[in-house]
This record gives sequence, structure tokens and C-alpha cells, in this order.
Amino acid sequence: MDLNEIKNHFNNLAEEYDSRRKFILPCFDDFYYRSVSLLKYFNKDFSNIVDLGAGTGLLTKVLYEMYPNANYTLIDVSQDMLKIAKERFAGKKNFRFLDCNYVDDIPVENCDMICSALSIHHMEENEKEKLYQNIYRKLNKGGFLLILDIFRAKFEGTENIYYSWWNNFLDVNGMSQKEKAAWEEGKKLDRENTMKETTRLLITSKFKNIECIYQFMKFGVIIAVKDDKG
Repeated sequence: MDLNEIKNHFNNLAEEYDSRRKFILPCFDDFYYRSVSLLKYFNKDFSNIVDLGAGTGLLTKVLYEMYPNANYTLIDVSQDMLKIAKERFAGKKNFRFLDCNYVDDIPVENCDMICSALSIHHMEENEKEKLYQNIYRKLNKGGFLLILDIFRAKFEGTENIYYSWWNNFLDVNGMSQKEKAAWEEGKKLDRENTMKETTRLLITSKFKNIECIYQFMKFGVIIAVKDDKG
């Protein structure tokens, strides 16, 4: 992962990031809201939630509506994105914001949920493996990992179909050539895994209870739980 390239890309997108999400993601509500709402059936309360690659705080906003009493730490390499997140949660005392590379370390203790949305797929394979191991180490026993991300299809033909459908979706919704060029430039930063590859990495990192709770074409949501004995 070229950290400077990632940082520059998302700093440039910061002001329009939220509006672009709904425009670009064909399953925005299912992805961010309906799938994540299932967490309440797993655990009614969390005390300390960490959002990795938090951006403007879209995922944290969904979780805050469910768990308003939790303490939240939002981590991102883009200061411009975090600035918007700070504005979103201004005045709330149970929030803190860290500008750092969370692959190397997650500078938070006593985590009972670590989450990430549309961030991990930018990393190289060795970085993902290191990250999942760090997440497992940082989670309390019984702690949750929540991943919302983009995944590669198992077969190249299916992957091509998914991208053709997605491109058509953007065209039908009236995406401008400038916006399309920015989207395609951003895709060059992607290092997607399949769902199966991601599950393998999580198992290697000692997670045992792993479930895909939502999938629509390239978009998927995974919950992994650290064993109570871990």
C-alpha cells in the first residue's frame, strides 16, 4: 500500500465523499444500515469501538445510532477526512480521532469492537495479514471485528460481469466523465481479496467464529468474533 498515494487520494475526495458514497454504491442502505443492524442481535451493547480507515465517519454514524453510550476512536491517514468526521460528531465527549497508519499499530486498548468500511481492500496481502493479527490481539475476549468491504469474485468471468453491471449503474445514474475518471483512478489503488481468501486470513489470525452476513456482487459484510478463551 502506497500510504502517500492513499492519503492524497482521499484528501482530494474528502469534501464530496459522503455524497459520492450513495451515488457510487448500488446497495448503500443494505450495506451500511440493514446488515450492520444485525449486530444488535449478537450483542446489545459495546463499550469501546474503534473504526479503522474511518474517513468521514459514515460507519461510525450508523454504529453511534445503535450504541450511543460507547466510546469511539476513529483512525485514518487522511486528515481532511477526519476533519469532516470531527464536524459530524462535534460536541460529543465520547469521541476521539487519530491520524495514523493503523496497519502498523492500533493505539487503543480494551477494544470490544473494531470495525472498518471500504478501507482494507487497499492493502497488500502481507499488510492485511498483519492487520488481522493486530486486531485479534487488540480485541478483548469475545470482541467483534466488523468488516464492510469490496471483494473480488471467485471467477474472472464473474468479476468482469460485476464490473460491467457496476459501470452501467454509474452511467444510468448520470455520473459525469470527470467523476467516472476519479472513480477509475481510485480503483487502481484496490488490492481486493475474494471472500474465501479473507476468511482464510482471519482463520490464520486465530479468529474462529466468522460469518458473511451480507453479500451483493462485490460488496460484502463480515463479522468475526474473538473466542472467549482467546
